[in-house]
Amino acid sequence: MGSSNAANKDPGDREDWTHLRGGMVEVRLDGNLVRVGKVGQATADSTMFWIEEDAVEQRALFVESAGYTVRPH
Repeated sequence: MGSSNAANKDPGDREDWTHLRGGMVEVRLDGNLVRVGKVGQATADSTMFWIEEDAVEQRALFVESAGYTVRPH
């Protein structure tokens, strides 16, 4: 998914993030690595997902319409 015009995409073109629950992922914005972590939850419509807290970072919410992309790590 991932471009700055993600908000303009047809919802039918949206990447399915629900299968990422429980897995380790890389989160990127404009191609830059933002965070690596374990997906705790993802919305059924794949518009947002949470990365769980770890020893260094707090729990964080990432929203697809902001241009974030995610891939397995």
